[in-house]
Amino acid sequence: MVSVNLFKNKQSELLLISLMFVIFFQLISDFVETIFSLNLITVSLNENVLGVFFILAPIILIFYGKNKEVTKKSLIILGEIIISCRILESFLILQPKMIAAGIGVGGFLIFLPVFIKKKIQDEDEQTGLLMGLGLSLALIILICFKTLGSSFDITLFFWLQWISWILCGATAIVLYGVIMTMEKQEYSDNKLVPNTKSDNDPQHSSTWKIAGLTIGMISIILMIYFTFCSPTVFSRWTEANYIAILIILVSVNFIFIYVAIFKPDLISRINRRILLLWNGIFISSLTIAILLNQLFFPPYYEEYPIFVRPSTTLEVLIFQIPLYLMLLVSPIILIDFTILSRELVLCKPSLPKLGKSFTLASLFFTLMIFAIIFTITYDYIPVIGPFFRDGLWYVFLVIGLGITLSVILVKEKTMIFYRNSFHIHLKNKILISSLIGILCGATAVSAIMVESYPSKPSGSVDSITIFSYNIQQGFDKYGEKNFEGQLKVIKDADADIIGLVESDLARISSGNADFVRYVANELNLYSYYGPKTVTGNYGVALLSKYPIKNAKTFYMYSIGEQTATIQAKIKIKHTTYNIFVTHLGNFDDPSQRSQIITIIDQVKHKDNVILMGDFNFEHDENRYNMTIEELNDCWEIAGDSNGGFKMRDRIDFIFVSDDLIGKVDECNYLGGDNSDHPAVSVDIDI
Repeated sequence: MVSVNLFKNKQSELLLISLMFVIFFQLISDFVETIFSLNLITVSLNENVLGVFFILAPIILIFYGKNKEVTKKSLIILGEIIISCRILESFLILQPKMIAAGIGVGGFLIFLPVFIKKKIQDEDEQTGLLMGLGLSLALIILICFKTLGSSFDITLFFWLQWISWILCGATAIVLYGVIMTMEKQEYSDNKLVPNTKSDNDPQHSSTWKIAGLTIGMISIILMIYFTFCSPTVFSRWTEANYIAILIILVSVNFIFIYVAIFKPDLISRINRRILLLWNGIFISSLTIAILLNQLFFPPYYEEYPIFVRPSTTLEVLIFQIPLYLMLLVSPIILIDFTILSRELVLCKPSLPKLGKSFTLASLFFTLMIFAIIFTITYDYIPVIGPFFRDGLWYVFLVIGLGITLSVILVKEKTMIFYRNSFHIHLKNKILISSLIGILCGATAVSAIMVESYPSKPSGSVDSITIFSYNIQQGFDKYGEKNFEGQLKVIKDADADIIGLVESDLARISSGNADFVRYVANELNLYSYYGPKTVTGNYGVALLSKYPIKNAKTFYMYSIGEQTATIQAKIKIKHTTYNIFVTHLGNFDDPSQRSQIITIIDQVKHKDNVILMGDFNFEHDENRYNMTIEELNDCWEIAGDSNGGFKMRDRIDFIFVSDDLIGKVDECNYLGGDNSDHPAVSVDIDI
């Protein structure tokens, strides 16, 4: 049996903190995603949303005795419950999965303040550095997992879940060893002796100060969860280069880790003024990056359609300056987390006081999750929903202010670190930094390797397959995550041109994954994502074996959920096809009928038109009749070639212009229950 004394070192503690953060971010991602899918099935808020109360679990600590100490055994049991929930939820679906993930999330939000309380006996600056380093290392690990899975966490793939089991097993062992060897540390060199007469005595540290520090820490965790652990989020906000974003992120994280390990005294040169300025630059550039890509949709029909024209190279560079500036200064949130953690430890709060502050911070955490999801579901939320339309920028502004304002509470001396603050042997420092450097390098190389590099098919082409699929944001008919099943449907169709609807997955509601990137990488296709995710509307995307030219997005008038259409050209042999991919609203009202008029106006007088998507109307509705006055329903053209499929309430269509009527060879609905919609496949002769 391995002796627990092997874990009596700071590198073991660093490993524990980072692995626990990794498990937490995986749990919270699955938890929120499952709650969203359970509400998506009914297209309304239902009782499953009450699962968010798991996040408020720290309220339990309020009732803990003020002078009562949490035993090592209790802390170990709590940690093992969190780890067990991570393993268990990977085998469950829907409500049981939500409950298991929710218990794990709630357990972590109790574990964190209890762990901090245990670290109060270790009053030197190592605690802050370990927390900052642990969060940074966890971020790199998560980015690596998502890079290898083309934005999906690779540990979600059923044949690779053993990675998460090994990770959880290692965490369980390290947890036991570290907690069992926890004891007060005394250092006599480099002024690491605890300052027993600090201004941060318990009586001088109000509940509001503790709450402020805690909200700052939770805001940083929110910021990482919402964006930084999945670089594709930034890419889909701005259409900036995904690989460039990823390389910058892992690079600046590695720089922070190097400084924190070898030269933490550099942090001491950041005085309060510089700290606030740096935070101000970060939150300002983040907000501006969103605003430059945010569309504010006017309420009047006459102002539509709104075309988003392709930007010139110069415009792209100018518009993306705030994004890249934000990425370059982003280590400030890790510095903030370091000094906030250290200040919190030095304040020596009681466990009930920590319980109150973490309960308040957890409430803030919950509200921000609702807020960011409301920016895409505003049409289904009564009364307050419209407030969040076009509101992604102020959700992040609030989170950023939560970070910036909290650092005002930090005392100047809390920001003083010494060269030997990370108290481990030099060779271990070199080993740790080298391993993390290798991980960062491997992540960057992996991003380049898994990226799609398509080329036009060679050889003779007699026909092409057009494929339209509403993927319900990556969920199957029953609300279960199903990106692999949907990929198989697409792969089996072997389509030349693919329109994906409800493909706006690069949000927390779908685990910050990017299904369009995943499909493009797996099948080596050209792709155009369509509407940026900052617009808060349905995602429509276009993929193709052939180059996509002149791709652009236009938005139609809507009094409810915002709708958009992709317009592009694809040349195959000597024929150029005008491709349109759309998703219309749910109701047959004047605003929705105007959307059909808008699309018809765009396809008029064009040759070789292919219009596909989810139209949310049936064949006997007025909007369908309006469409077939200009275009032709491939299902009706194909006749009996569709194998006798008698689906009369279909709402997914592929329409073509008159010049393609004689070339439609076959039309099929397929895909089974892999989504709540069938896919539509049409073969067109060349």
